[in-house]
Amino acid sequence: MAVGNWRRGEIVLGRYEVLDVLDNGGMGLVFRVRHRDWQTDLALKVPRPELLRVPADGDAFAAEAGTWAGLDPHPHVVNCVYVRRIDGSPCVFAEWVDGGNLAERVRGRRPQGGGETARLLDLAVQIAWGIAHAHRGGVVHQDIKPANVMVTGDGIAKVSDFGLANARAAAGESAVAPPGVSLFAGYGGMTPAYCSPEQAEARAGARLAMTRATDVWSWALCVLEMFTGGPPCRLGQSAPEVFEVLVEAASRGSGVAAMPRALVDLLRRCFTLDPAARPHDLDGLAAEVAAIHADTVGEPYPRARPAGTRLLADGLSNRALSLLDLGREEEAELMWREAAGVDPHHPSAVHNWALYRWRRGRIGDTEVVSALRAARTVRGGRWDGDPLLGLAQLERGADDEARALLADAPGTPEFEAGRRELARRPAAVAPLRVSGHRGGVSALAVDGAGTVALSGGAEGCVRVWDLPGGRCRHELSGARGGRIVSVAVSADGRYGVVARRDGPVEWWDLATGTPRYRLTDRPARVTAVAVTSRGVCFLGDEQGLVGRWEPGAGPAVRELGRHGGTRTVAAGTAPDPCAVTHVAAGQDGAVVVSVAERGGLTSVYVWDTALGRVRHRLERSADLRLTGLDRVALSPDGGYALLTGRFGSEARIWAAHDDRVRDTVPDSIDPHVAVALSADGTIAVSGGTGGHTARVWETGSGRCLRTFALPSGGSTPGGMVSSGRVAVSGDASTAVVADQDGGLWVHRLPPTGFRAAWSYARPRSAADLGDTASQFRELLDGAERRVADGRTADAARLLRTARSLPGFERHPELRAAWAALGRGRERTGVLAVLRRYDMRGGTWTFTPRVTLAVESDGDVMITGGGDGALRVWELQSGRGMFAFPDRAGKPHTVLIADDEPTAVTADWSGTAFVWDLEGGVRRDALLGKHGRVKCVAMSADGRYALVGDEGGALVLWRLRPAAAVRVTAAHTGPVSRVALSRDGRYAVSTGHQDRIARVWRTATGEELFSFPLGTMPVGPRGMRFSPDGERLYVNAQPVMTCWEVPTGRGLFSVEVSYRDTLAMSADCRVGVTSGVGCLVVWDAVRGRTIRELPHSAVAFDISPDGGYVLSAGYDHTLRLWDVRTGRCAHVLDGHPRRIMDVLFTADGRNALSTDARPAIRLWEFDWDHDFGPAVSP
Repeated sequence: MAVGNWRRGEIVLGRYEVLDVLDNGGMGLVFRVRHRDWQTDLALKVPRPELLRVPADGDAFAAEAGTWAGLDPHPHVVNCVYVRRIDGSPCVFAEWVDGGNLAERVRGRRPQGGGETARLLDLAVQIAWGIAHAHRGGVVHQDIKPANVMVTGDGIAKVSDFGLANARAAAGESAVAPPGVSLFAGYGGMTPAYCSPEQAEARAGARLAMTRATDVWSWALCVLEMFTGGPPCRLGQSAPEVFEVLVEAASRGSGVAAMPRALVDLLRRCFTLDPAARPHDLDGLAAEVAAIHADTVGEPYPRARPAGTRLLADGLSNRALSLLDLGREEEAELMWREAAGVDPHHPSAVHNWALYRWRRGRIGDTEVVSALRAARTVRGGRWDGDPLLGLAQLERGADDEARALLADAPGTPEFEAGRRELARRPAAVAPLRVSGHRGGVSALAVDGAGTVALSGGAEGCVRVWDLPGGRCRHELSGARGGRIVSVAVSADGRYGVVARRDGPVEWWDLATGTPRYRLTDRPARVTAVAVTSRGVCFLGDEQGLVGRWEPGAGPAVRELGRHGGTRTVAAGTAPDPCAVTHVAAGQDGAVVVSVAERGGLTSVYVWDTALGRVRHRLERSADLRLTGLDRVALSPDGGYALLTGRFGSEARIWAAHDDRVRDTVPDSIDPHVAVALSADGTIAVSGGTGGHTARVWETGSGRCLRTFALPSGGSTPGGMVSSGRVAVSGDASTAVVADQDGGLWVHRLPPTGFRAAWSYARPRSAADLGDTASQFRELLDGAERRVADGRTADAARLLRTARSLPGFERHPELRAAWAALGRGRERTGVLAVLRRYDMRGGTWTFTPRVTLAVESDGDVMITGGGDGALRVWELQSGRGMFAFPDRAGKPHTVLIADDEPTAVTADWSGTAFVWDLEGGVRRDALLGKHGRVKCVAMSADGRYALVGDEGGALVLWRLRPAAAVRVTAAHTGPVSRVALSRDGRYAVSTGHQDRIARVWRTATGEELFSFPLGTMPVGPRGMRFSPDGERLYVNAQPVMTCWEVPTGRGLFSVEVSYRDTLAMSADCRVGVTSGVGCLVVWDAVRGRTIRELPHSAVAFDISPDGGYVLSAGYDHTLRLWDVRTGRCAHVLDGHPRRIMDVLFTADGRNALSTDARPAIRLWEFDWDHDFGPAVSP
């Protein structure tokens, strides 16, 4: 049924039951509907069809209607729950108010006596408060009238329909009243009987902006109508004359009921013709009317002006969905970010924000799941989001997980849709591993339907696989020739072609496992093959030649042409050869696509086989600029190609036959993995060397639709993927991934098309929000007073009570107050770990391995960019503050002083610089003595820096003003690392060639002592002085050694394995190093082992107080360990790529983790503390 043609009893969108059709107002039909899940009545407002003549009208209407949804809750404003489209029509869902509107209440009634007058004055005050709230939000109503004021049964006035006047005008409603239309009905964005003079002028064509004074005029007319019992005039601009007539009549005891004299004076001011001279502050007018009310009844006005209430995470997420439905994506993102700041783990907000980013290719499927699981962990018994997690699992194709999560979900439309989708899908098939190759798999192909696969091994063996049955159908015993370099299967699975590195090309009948033809004596090695369903073969060789071979017609190969070199060459000379890596052909063989690569640069040619010439090509341009094309995945028939570049952030789906880019999407695929593409180019599958996962990509959005973990299938733990051996069937039903043990993993790919529903949170009334916010404020203020009185335990009790208030459990003000209260106290546990943001920098914003530093107060972060720029960020929000205009090489070291706005960097180009954080400029260059700078250190106070150069010299620099203080010949060959004690008294340097560490007194340049290093280089975080400078800790694998600096005496050693990181508490009393399959926590004073944590970590750090260790594993997951118990206290949701580093901030409240995308995540720890017993309430 068409939108707006609903009848009583109908169910709209499976969720809204129509209870009543109320009227045909200025906007259109208004329906009273019941939200069946919430059991809450709503007003559903549908625009008249004539307002939506073309799609642009709907967009304009929706944009203006969104103004109402953008208002914060207020007791005297009807809450717009959300705006959403139904069959393309923007519809407004608002709070339902029993009691009708003000026009119905006052029609035909006039006040009789002081009590009735007081009631009307009370309504006038409330209406003014509601309008003033909108004004504070920057919204002018422009259609204030009694019909737009709802009144509850207990006399609460609520102003409605904000933005709808503009919405109607924006949708093209005529400013001229249609014939027969009442002047008391709205049109042209206003209602004539209540319009101001400036509105009337604008209707006549004047270009005037409507101000708050416009609403004051209309409000005054509403107040007047309450005393007249009906509209006082036909045209609102005539109000001054009509008003004076009515006042005069009232003085004679006829006409309008007598108004208090003070109210007459107030309304007269409101009817000032000049809007600039007219009152515009409705809060002030409300205060005046409240005073008149008090004079009328002889008692103080009973109501206090309500403060506007900020939305919490649930309301902010609903608002974001409205904005998204209106096409205002940037504003929707801001709302979701604000929701995350209020409560990072609200189920609806987490679900919606994760789905939104996932569907735009910004995060992967595992991040969606881990975000919801993290929210479940944090919320504990208050978590009710398992059904939402089930919908996300269903969208990514994890049917078994979805089925379990949706089994007990409520019978709401979105969850019923999920269960129907599960019933429609065939039973999920578990990944299957088949084995047979003795070495690694070197070539792999799959047919169009995912039933036949052909694999070739490094040992020269070729196998034909029955994929549904999971068995080897044939082992093809062909000619000798060593490693298999390429295989191909026809789309129908009947034919296969095999190319051997040092042998012939073989054409096989795969049904019988019989070799039918063999091609020998090629002038160059064949490196890529393809075969059509007609049995025609296409070949590419190591010299860039592409040819056609029809096996039944003999051994002749018809040459189509050759790929050009990677650079322009002089006329008359041969181009540089480049090996063909891929060939793909359509079923009729009329068009062939080939890919060639040399020196990391890639070219793609599309060949017309009938004419024997190139139809289209993509390659490096003649001016030697990069094409941005570094990796190509071809669909089996060559119809599409996935194009990516190492220096770009986008991937393109290229329709090869007609040279057209079909889609451009974010590129999140690891540049070091192999990729296969389905026949229609909609699905890609990736996997790569050393990885434990295969990923399915939706090319239309660029998102990772599904991540498959590869269980251990052989001697390699976790089933590492073999390099470049991934294939997908033409119909995208099956993916085959080779592992490093010679096995094949067969995955049935998830169906596409299902989209999880958004989650609309049940709205809370403005009164409820206001009451809870008041309680919250009282508790925080009370805690602050008790802290001032030294009653810390009592303050903690109040803050714990504040945590129990709905919607305020993780409010940022509460978290900040709790963190401040616990500063300096022992941490007894972790209440929650919150992921604040995930900042992905793109190609140039960050270095490939993120280089960063954080100020000691935790306010500012500095990162080095791949473009040589130094960027300054607000740590807590991730907001970019500025980038220094001067650039250098890619930084490998960034340091920030504790006491000065100074940073020091060293970069891979061999330069070091001093940066002024207050002025935003690069201040000085720090030079070495003999060539390029290799490393740099800075004292904590920012007064001195020490650089080591490639000639083995150390140069001590004073930084203000910059001057070289001393040059010391320290090492034979480059200096690899330097460090300074906090006070700058001592320094340590290590040599790259001489493998010696030397300790120096900086005041004199005297060498105090030296010691040999281990077999591995000292890492960036491998040396540390104790705070007093008396001890030096050096992690030089295979041992970490503690030295007494004044005497040069070695105090103790700790065995170290695998990692060069040395993590230490702020007081250097607890240290952590890597052991065999574990992390070793040791007493840094005595050197004894405190505990071993069972985690093989790639990166780790220890909290400043030494109580907790944060470690990153090979599974891309972070774990928080309690040093006292050795137990894992929390598992943080995983990164999509390998984690490179983790770092606690100086106060231990936050940690940063970086990964190989490159990207940065900020974590916030909500620590618990023991404050002792509370003394008083």
